[in-house]
Amino acid sequence: MLITLGLILLILIMVVGGDRGVVSLIALCGNLLILSLAIWLMASGVPVLLVTVCVGVVISCITLFYQNGRNGKTWSAFLATMITMLLLFFFIYIVVWRSEAGGLNEIQQVGEDVFYYNMNLNISMRNVAVSVILLSTLGAVLDMALTVTTSVYEVKSHKEDMTFKELIHSGMQIGKEVTGTTVNTLLFAYLGESLLLFSYLRMQGYSFELLLNSKIMFENCASMIFGAIACVVVMPVAAVAGGYFFRFK
Repeated sequence: MLITLGLILLILIMVVGGDRGVVSLIALCGNLLILSLAIWLMASGVPVLLVTVCVGVVISCITLFYQNGRNGKTWSAFLATMITMLLLFFFIYIVVWRSEAGGLNEIQQVGEDVFYYNMNLNISMRNVAVSVILLSTLGAVLDMALTVTTSVYEVKSHKEDMTFKELIHSGMQIGKEVTGTTVNTLLFAYLGESLLLFSYLRMQGYSFELLLNSKIMFENCASMIFGAIACVVVMPVAAVAGGYFFRFK
C-alpha cells in the first residue's frame, strides 16, 4: 500500500508540476537521504547538535537553491532562515533543558516492548529532542521566508522607485496574510496525528492537570508551538533581508 501511494504521488507531481515538479521530487529525495545520513551519524556517536546544524544548512541549500536557483529571493530567504534558526536554537535548547524533555515519555515507558531493548544508547536525549524540534521547524521557516522574499521581489519588480522602508512594509503586510494559514496548518497537522493519542489518554482516565504536566504533551506540542513562533519571527527578518537585497543589491 505504501508503494502504491508513493507511485500515485510520483505520478501526480510529474503530471501536475511538470519540470518543476520533477525538480521538487529530486530535492525531496535528496533531503530524505540527508536525514537518513544524519540518523546514521547520530547513532555512530557524532555529536547530535553538530549533525543537526550541518544537516539544517544542507537541507536549506537543497530546498532553496536547487529548487529555485541562486538569486536574490533565495539568498535573502537563506539568510533570514539562518538568522531565525540561530536565534531559535538557543531558545529551544534552554526550554528543553529546563523542562528536562527528551527520552521516553510516560506511554513509552510502560510499554512491554521497552523491556526487550537496551536503553543504554550513550546519546544525550535532550540534544536529540532539540534536534527533532529544530528539523521539524525548519520546513515551515523555509516556506515562510521564501514566500516573503518572493513577494518583496514581485513588488519591487513592478514598482522600481520603492524605498527600503516601503519594501519592508510590503513584505510585512504579505507575511501577515499568510501567517494565519501557516499556523493553522501546523496546528491541524499536530491535532490530526494526535487524535488517537488523546482518545487513549481519555480512556485511561488522565486528568487535565496531569496531561498538561506530562512529557508526552510537551513533546507533541513543542514542535507545533516552536514552528509557529519561528514563522512569526522569520517574517520581519525575511522582509528586511529581501528589502535590502532588492533595494541596494
